[in-house]
Amino acid sequence: MRMMISCDLISFNPDAHEVGAVVQETKRHVKCQELSLTQAEIYQSGGEGLSPEAKLLIPYDKTYKGERELDYRGERWKVLRSDPYKDWNGVILLIQRKKGNAGGSVVSRYA
Repeated sequence: MRMMISCDLISFNPDAHEVGAVVQETKRHVKCQELSLTQAEIYQSGGEGLSPEAKLLIPYDKTYKGERELDYRGERWKVLRSDPYKDWNGVILLIQRKKGNAGGSVVSRYA
């Protein structure tokens, strides 16, 4: 079994997308598990115009509430897609580093 690691799910105030709104973010600390991306997931995501860099499992679906960003391994990531995971009643997140990331030293492993 893989090790559980920590990440922070980030949600924003409901009107954050409106022009002139003050953006407030709220972070929730959760445990997650790293999973390997499959070739099928990479291919399917490419067809949708997405390029996932990592896949996380958040066990116990009650933990995930539709957040679209997270802090993971010292960097800001965006959630590209979330899929239910029947075992552990969890959710799988396909994620990608946000552009302009100031968190970690590695910006992209493909640079």
